[in-house]
Amino acid sequence: MILKYLNDNNRFSLHFLNESGSKVHVSEWENLQTEFLSQLAILTELHDNGLADYTDNSCEIETIDIVRLSEIDKQILDLPSIYPYEIFVESDGTLTHNSFKFKYGFYDFAPNGTRLRTIRNGAVIKVEENEYLLSENQYQICEAIDKFNKSADSDKGNMTNLKKLSEIKSLSKESGLTLEHFLNNQELFIPEKIKLDIDFNNGVLEISPSIEIKNAIGFTNTFDKFPMIRDVYPVLGDNGETTRVVISENQKTELQKVKAKRKVSDHNDIQEIIEHPELFFNDEEVDFTVFYSDRVKEIGIYSPKFYPFASPYKSQWIPGIVIKDKVLGEKRIYFKSQEKLSDFIEQKENAVKKNKQTVKWEDAEIPIEDAEKFIKTAKKQFENPNKPVKQEKKTDHEVLIIKENAELTEFSNGNELPENLKHNFYSISNLENGIALKEHQKEGISWLQSLFKENFAGGLLADDMGLGKTLQLLYFLEWHCQHCHDNKPYLIVAPVSLLENWENEYQKFFSPQNLPLCRLYGSVSLTKENIPAKNQQDAKRLQFKQIILTNYETVRSYQISLGLVDFAVIALDEAQKIKTPGTQITNASKALKADFKIAMTGTPVENTLVDIWCLMDFAVPGLLGNAKDFAKEYQKPLSDGNTDIILLTEQLRSNIGVFIKRRLKRDVAKDLPTKHDNEKSRIKKIMPPIQLNRYKQEIEMANNSELEGVEKRNQKLKSLWAIRDISDHPFLLESQILNFTSDELIASSSKLQTTIGILADIQSKAEKVIVFADRRETQKMLQKIVYDTFGIFASIINGDTPSTKQLEGKSKLSRQQTIDRFQTEDGFNIIIMSPIAAGVGLNVTKANHIIHYTRHWNPAKEEQATDRAYRIGQQKDVFVYYPMAIFPEDMKDEDGNRVKSFDEILDTLLNNKKALASNTLFPTEQAELTPDELFENIFSTKIESKPKIQTITDIDRLNPNLFEATIAALYNKQGFEVYLTPYSNDKGVDIVVLKNGENYLIQAKQTKSLVGNEAIQEIYTAKNYYQTQFKNQFKLLTVTNNEYSTSAKILAKSNDVVLINRTDLEKIINTFPITLQEIAKLETQRMIRI
Repeated sequence: MILKYLNDNNRFSLHFLNESGSKVHVSEWENLQTEFLSQLAILTELHDNGLADYTDNSCEIETIDIVRLSEIDKQILDLPSIYPYEIFVESDGTLTHNSFKFKYGFYDFAPNGTRLRTIRNGAVIKVEENEYLLSENQYQICEAIDKFNKSADSDKGNMTNLKKLSEIKSLSKESGLTLEHFLNNQELFIPEKIKLDIDFNNGVLEISPSIEIKNAIGFTNTFDKFPMIRDVYPVLGDNGETTRVVISENQKTELQKVKAKRKVSDHNDIQEIIEHPELFFNDEEVDFTVFYSDRVKEIGIYSPKFYPFASPYKSQWIPGIVIKDKVLGEKRIYFKSQEKLSDFIEQKENAVKKNKQTVKWEDAEIPIEDAEKFIKTAKKQFENPNKPVKQEKKTDHEVLIIKENAELTEFSNGNELPENLKHNFYSISNLENGIALKEHQKEGISWLQSLFKENFAGGLLADDMGLGKTLQLLYFLEWHCQHCHDNKPYLIVAPVSLLENWENEYQKFFSPQNLPLCRLYGSVSLTKENIPAKNQQDAKRLQFKQIILTNYETVRSYQISLGLVDFAVIALDEAQKIKTPGTQITNASKALKADFKIAMTGTPVENTLVDIWCLMDFAVPGLLGNAKDFAKEYQKPLSDGNTDIILLTEQLRSNIGVFIKRRLKRDVAKDLPTKHDNEKSRIKKIMPPIQLNRYKQEIEMANNSELEGVEKRNQKLKSLWAIRDISDHPFLLESQILNFTSDELIASSSKLQTTIGILADIQSKAEKVIVFADRRETQKMLQKIVYDTFGIFASIINGDTPSTKQLEGKSKLSRQQTIDRFQTEDGFNIIIMSPIAAGVGLNVTKANHIIHYTRHWNPAKEEQATDRAYRIGQQKDVFVYYPMAIFPEDMKDEDGNRVKSFDEILDTLLNNKKALASNTLFPTEQAELTPDELFENIFSTKIESKPKIQTITDIDRLNPNLFEATIAALYNKQGFEVYLTPYSNDKGVDIVVLKNGENYLIQAKQTKSLVGNEAIQEIYTAKNYYQTQFKNQFKLLTVTNNEYSTSAKILAKSNDVVLINRTDLEKIINTFPITLQEIAKLETQRMIRI
């Protein structure tokens, strides 16, 4: 039996051949698990995560996903070795012409090397008789060039060609690609946005385009030099070099506007641009933040705006002037009597007589023109004090320019905080048979109903994940539409990935459904532009009783039309999307009109407390005042270590009052089974000697006294990650974990021993378990041991992000199908998941045991992972386990206390953070542990290790890069100066060794099969290149932990290549013993480029 692959340009087809050469049907592959467990594990994981498809007798994988596999996975699947040589790219034709093409070839080295005879098939390249696999970047470059060269001449041109060159240059840095001199010298810059700057002299506003290059003024000068907008602007640098600035079509449109508004002298035009730059420029292409900075004040082009307003005063309405200043904020002047207005009129008249442009009143300079408009309005208000005078209609573009409540509380719904809110539940009759509301869901619905009936503006539904916020909201909408007879629509805004779930849940929960559903996302037939007639038409089409499902991007793009719709209720799902004040999505959402607004999120505070201010400012505007004062009162104190966080957040919670409904799972425990997460969940076991010694070695390396400053911190950071992995298993760092037997792996890790015991206990109960681990190697180790110990081939859900949007849905479906399969199988079963995957909406309620093999450093996210099982739908008690590797009792510190291990220190710190994270209003992201919080605890104790001498068996199991470092260490021990070549583009040489004219180029081959001709061919081909680079003569050498084929021996002899086989290598190891520390030290010194 053998695993083989076939490939075309875009896909790899992997299949098993039996002894007769026939393909084995996929349904029989499970019979091969004993012999091919590692290979099947890789294929199954790809399939379970939506990155592979099964046919009758093969596993089909996109080429891009093959080249993204780790080097070890590629070796396990017996894919070709990585292409070691160079790709040389040249120009074919004139770069600026439509007929231009790129030429590329494969060379031993470039630009003056020998072109290799090759055949490329997708990511596989055949050089002579040897096959190699291109790296991800190399493959993408070849594909990009081929696609470009095949495109029609009409699709090419100066800008297109330069953009493609820029893309190739960015990919070439990590890919062993060399560009010809001409292409390499083309300095290109493609700006993401054009930045605007402003100046004001002699009544003229100057608007200048700028980009982030060294000679930014040079770009502006070049822009002015050409009367027409260009695709490319050549900008001369200080040293005579030319940078070509490539402008997109959309940016050209914006630059044309800048050209038209380069110098503006009309006062009204200047004020309009300064006040509303978004009406003149597209903020997706242009950065016009300068218009919102202090600069507009400094250069004297911005003056405050004055608007008349009416305010209630002693049961009547009085006039006033609001002064809006985008830099300094807002001021209001009230006229409480006609006598005061008369004084103002007199002041205005005096100013006119003295030919002044403004009238001074209450420390404000009010333009005469604005004063006269106000006097006219104020007189009308005093004539009719029982109701406010209707102000002049604002222009259409002001519809969605909102009062942000940023510096001042400009807008409030007037909802004062009631002491309490009586919850009255009103039932409906069309809830689907068999669906029963939980008590907390009834409470949530009655809360919404009561807020609405009491005429409050809205609320924040912030229930914990998995408590049924969707059902509560839909029930409220059904009740609302049955009892309110206005012909108004209901708007649900959610991330696009959740909209289908909203639709499914509505159909699942209610029969019949009283509201038609309208999908307003994807292809949307609304008007983006500010065209009043069309905007009103759009609004009219939507203005009837229905549920409109849309996403945040649609709200932002079509805000003018949607802003004209009069909604009954607006609900924002995953409302943390509007947590940042002032963004387009936030402002567009706040500008929508509705009788009642609901923000929904399980994480009301993620980064800062301002998050919840912004959510509440959507639901109940003005309740928490303005953002500036709020941040000063609540957010700023969080940075003070002396602040009582509990007291602070309780005060905030009190100020929000009845307008938030937040239940955690522990609060509704009567609706859920018991969760057992306590001291008994922490199962500690002393590390075996091999794990303990490897841990000590890493502590010694971290405390290396030779390092100082940043280097010392970097070493400690690196060692911290290493200690985390060693605590999981000592072989995870340097070794190929699957090269060990399960018995060897279990014997070497106390955490693994504990986990096996826990799993055995769960097996005896015939129940299901999720094991959380974040690293791929850890997941695969667990999968192997689970199979060998329990006979279960556990699926791995790793949370990888698919390469395209198209694959995203497929990936999510594949993961859910994998979970469904896990859940439907009777009895004991195990699934392995990444904590990251736990955040993508996957429900695993058939599992009632959770093992956190690797801990997440954010307790809120660890809790979220546990909640995949502990949520509505769970029928059994849930048990959580934290296996922990600890030190023996005799390891004491200077005070005689037992030294705490990484797992114990992490657990203590996480428990401290958990108390904060569970606080309703503490920012979840701030609850994450930082390395600095661990440094002192982990590295403060002095520990001595016993360096372990590496054996040939140890070296067999090292990761491939460390095998190379091992050979380097062996020659370093013999007095050679050694250089480890880069991971990619090494041209067939892994180590360069030098000593008094005795110099070698070495290729190191760690392999389970015989070394063939390619090793000899590669190192022989590389000789000239390295002799030129190092200016030395070299002998050639290959080293392997195996043997050489007969043909390789013959080829080596004829080309003077010395062969060192396993027997020779073992003798060298015994003569020059080396430790893992020595190997690791050399690995850190590996060359980045030759």
